[in-house]
Order: sequence, then structure tokens, then C-alpha cells
Amino acid sequence: MSRIDPIARAQQMRDAGTEPQIPYPGADKRWPGICHKVGHITLSSYTSVITRKQGPCFICGQIASSRAAAAKRRVKPETAVANIRKANVEPLEPFPGTQEKWRCRCNACGQEIDVWYSSVVYNGNGACFDCSGTAPLDPAAARAEMLAFGLEPLVPYPGVNEPWRSRCLTCRLIVDPSLTNARKTKHKCRYCAKRATDPATARKIMEAAGLEPLDPFPGGVKAPWRAKHITCGKEVSPTLDKVIQKRRAPCIHCAQYGFQPDKPGYLYLLVNPALAAAKIGICNEGTDRLRSHERNGWTTVEKELLDGHLAAKAEDLVLERWAELDLPYGATRDDMPQGGWTETVALVDRGIGEVLTDYKWAVESCH
Repeated sequence: MSRIDPIARAQQMRDAGTEPQIPYPGADKRWPGICHKVGHITLSSYTSVITRKQGPCFICGQIASSRAAAAKRRVKPETAVANIRKANVEPLEPFPGTQEKWRCRCNACGQEIDVWYSSVVYNGNGACFDCSGTAPLDPAAARAEMLAFGLEPLVPYPGVNEPWRSRCLTCRLIVDPSLTNARKTKHKCRYCAKRATDPATARKIMEAAGLEPLDPFPGGVKAPWRAKHITCGKEVSPTLDKVIQKRRAPCIHCAQYGFQPDKPGYLYLLVNPALAAAKIGICNEGTDRLRSHERNGWTTVEKELLDGHLAAKAEDLVLERWAELDLPYGATRDDMPQGGWTETVALVDRGIGEVLTDYKWAVESCH
């Protein structure tokens, strides 16, 4: 049987990472020492450290176990990239881990943002604060941004993700993209995007101008297109390009079907705050026409009872003035299922004071 060398065994313990504080007590007894790494007291036996190859320091063992567990839980960079892209953002730097902010670009608005991986992937929160709909944005700044996109807002700023009623400054048609969609789409106006090639969109432009096409789309914006003026029923053949430029049907003087000029009639002026539009119109006394408009969100601002033929003349005066000023419609066919959108004007083009002046001038001219 070999003789035990306490000095050699003490050196073995030192080599394992602990400094013995008492003489060798025996193979299976606790041997107090000081950990070389962290300075904590160790109580491991010679057998556990040297024979069983276990670490001498309990604290160091716990740290090593925690690191191993953390490494096992650590998100792999390729997994992190795949997960963060599902939130519609693109990383701009390597994955820094779950405890650091990650510089990315929002695919919706194009802005660079700092993303918390855990917040987005584990908690299900949105990556981009600006696109969340909760980020504060100055209405004046939002309006300036829309104007820079070629869209003129017609109503107050509703929020970054809400439809914003606007007019395209190129084709002058009414559209309603949200600011978020306007930021990320190449073509801000759906009509300008397809008007030269898409028959359905071309027809929509004609209808918005008060024309009902009688033939299929001729295939280009310069070709004459036979159509009926919806208000008076007269046939015209404008080019789509001219309709887009003029924003109105080429027929100004229209018969007022359903209105009887030999009976008293009201000349009325309406406004619709939601559409930011004004409307001039006439109706015979005792009809449901005004109530029909009011049920659809319009408010009566002025109403004057005149001889029927004078009411019709006054309405023509207002519409002729708006046509001479080249003012586009303030509402679309879809906005007014009850009809009458061809007698509207946007309040951004003709303010409430101006349309009131137009109304009173027309009434005075017919007395």
C-alpha cells in the first residue's frame, strides 16, 4: 500500500483551484480552502475534487451552471433575424442579444428604430412606435408630409393609420390613404398609378367626373371616349386626359330632372364636415330631397324659397362660377348614394365664406 503524501495532495488541491487552509484531514473529509477565482471559502473533500473531478468551489460551480443554462437558452442570430422580420422590420446590425437594443429599419415607414427583441417577439408588441398609431405627431407636420407626397388633405389629421381624405394634386381626384400607407407606397394616388392602363380605374375617373362611359375604355388617355353626362343625359366624347385635367364633365348646362320649374322650389346650400365639402342644390317644396341629404351627413346652411325657374337659374349661376374657377368636385359618387355629388365643391378649394357669398350672389341675381 502506497504511503499518502499530504504535501502532494495539498498541491493537487491548489492545482484544482483552491488553497488549503488546514493540513490534510483525510480523503473524504471536508478540506477548508480559499477559491483562487472568487476568494470564497471552499469545503470540498480531496475525493470529490481530485478523484471525482468535481470543482472545489460551490459558488464557481453555480456560476458555471448558470452560464451553461444561459448559453442553452441564448437565441441564435439566424433565429432572431427570422423572428424580427416577422414584425416587418429589417435588422441594420448583427443581433446584440435579448438584453440590448437592436438597430433596425421599419419596412412600413422607412425610419430607423431601436427594437427590444423580447418586447416584440415574446410580448407581441409592435416594433415601430411611429407606426403603432400611438406616437404623437404634430398635425401640421403630418399635413406637410402629405403635401410633399402630392396629396392635399381635405379634413383634419385623423392619425397615422387612419384613412385621410385627400386630393391628389396631379389628377385632382379624391383618395383616402393613411399616412402610413402613403409613406410606404410608390404611387400615392391609386388613380394616377393605373389610369393609363387599367380600364376599371379609367371608368372610375369618368364616373367621378359625372360621366357614364357608353363604350369600353379606348386604351389610352388621348383617345375620345363616348359617354353620357350623368346629370343631364347628354352624350359627349371627351378624352380621359381632358377629363383628368378639367376634373369636370364637359357639359355645364344641365336639365334638372325630377325638379319642376313651374312650381316653387328651394335653393339650398349644404355642408358635410366629414367630407369637408359644400353642396348647392334645388328641390321643390314638399319633397324629401333635403332630408335625404341630411340623413347622409349633410347639414343645411342656407335655404331660400323661390319661383322654380328662378331657383334653377340660381343653381346654374353657382355651378357656372365653380366651373369657371375650375374647381373639382368635393365628393365622389360613393360618398353620396343619394346622388348630387356633381354639385359639390371641396371647402379647401372654396371656403365656407366664399360659398356663402356665391349662394347669396346667386339669390340676389334672381330677385
